[in-house]
Amino acid sequence: MKIEANDKEVQDIFSLGYFKIPRFQRPYSWTDEEVINFWEDVIIRDYEHYFIGSMVVYQTEKPYYGIVDGQQRLTTITLMLAAIRNAFLDYGDENLAKGVHQYIEKANIDNIPEYVLNSETSFPYLQGYIQSFNTAEIHCNVGNEEQNLKSAFELINKKLYAIIPKFDSTEPYNDLFEERIPAILETLKSLRKKVLSLKLVFIQLDNEDDAYLIFETLNTRGKDLTTPDLVKNLLLQKLRTSNVTLDTYKLIWNGILEKFDNNGLEQTVVESFLYHHWLSKYGDTTQKQLFGEIKKYIDSSSKNDSENKCRLLLLEFQKNSDYYVSIVSPDNHQWSPEEKNSIYQSLKALRLFNVKQQTSMILSLLRAYRENKITLKALRPIL
Repeated sequence: MKIEANDKEVQDIFSLGYFKIPRFQRPYSWTDEEVINFWEDVIIRDYEHYFIGSMVVYQTEKPYYGIVDGQQRLTTITLMLAAIRNAFLDYGDENLAKGVHQYIEKANIDNIPEYVLNSETSFPYLQGYIQSFNTAEIHCNVGNEEQNLKSAFELINKKLYAIIPKFDSTEPYNDLFEERIPAILETLKSLRKKVLSLKLVFIQLDNEDDAYLIFETLNTRGKDLTTPDLVKNLLLQKLRTSNVTLDTYKLIWNGILEKFDNNGLEQTVVESFLYHHWLSKYGDTTQKQLFGEIKKYIDSSSKNDSENKCRLLLLEFQKNSDYYVSIVSPDNHQWSPEEKNSIYQSLKALRLFNVKQQTSMILSLLRAYRENKITLKALRPIL
C-alpha cells in the first residue's frame, strides 16, 4: 500500500480536481453543535492558519478523487463557501461571487461545468439548492438524508448574517446603508480568506481497495462509526457493482434504512436489527463484537464464496428487515384479520412491557411463519 501525505490549504485542495463521496460513506451527519464548533474555530477565533486534521483520498482517474476521510469537513466548508458566495451576490458583486464559486463548480476538460464536491446520497439537494449559482431558479425537496445539510446550511447563513447585516431588497433605498457596502464586502473577503486558508494533511492512496481498508481502520479507532456503517462498508467493498449508473447493492442497503425511517424508527433500531438477525440465524455474540463476527464469517471463504456470502447476507437483511419492523412497530404493519387477533396483539403486548430479550427468537419464529415453515396455529400459542 502506497501512502503519500502533504500539508495543503483548502484552496489548494479544491484546485486539485473533483472529489466524490464514495458509496460506502454515510450521508452528511454533522449536528448543529458540530457545525457551530467548526464555524467558531474557523471564523471567530483568530487563527492565521487553522489546522483541521487530515483528509484521505484515492485517485480514480485524473483529476477525480474518492474521499475516504474528511467528507464531513469538506462538505461543511462547501456550505460555508456557498453562503459567502450568496452574500456577495446579495450585495451586488457578481465578480466576487464568481470568484468564490470557482471553488464550488468549475469547467472540466470538456469545458462542461462540474461540481468540485459530488455526493450521491444528497443528490439533488446539495447540488441543486446549495452548490448551484442560480439557486433561486431551482426547487428541490428535502429528503431524509438532506435534513442535516439543510439545517447546517441554514445555521451557517444565520451565523454569517450575525456578522454582516442581512441584505433586504424590499427595504427602501438608504444612503447610509449604501455607504456600508464596501466595508461589508471587505468583511466577506476576510471570511473567504479564513475558509480557503484552512490547513490540513492531504493523504493520497493508490486505489479503492486500500480506501476501504483505511476507511475501516480509521473508523474502528477513536470515535467509532456505528455497526451499520461498518457493515455497509464491508458489504459494498465485496459487492462491486457492474454498472456505473445503477448501484443495485447500495440501493438495497438504502432501501433497508428507509423502511426503518418511514416507520418513524431511529437509526439505532437498525443496529438492534442487525444484532437480533445475527442471533436468530448465526449464533451467540454481543453487540460490540457483532461487526467482527460478520467480518470473520465473510472472510473465512475464498473470494467467490465471500462475495456470495455478502450477497446472500444483504438479501437476508432486506427480507428480514420487513419482519423486524413489524415486530418493533406492529401498529404500522398490515395484518390479516386472523393475524390481527393473534400475532398483532401479542407483539403489541411485548412492546407494552418494553422487553427485548425475546426479539431474536420472535424474529426467527415470524420468519418461519412468513416462509410457510410453521402455521399460524403453531405460532399463536408460542407468542
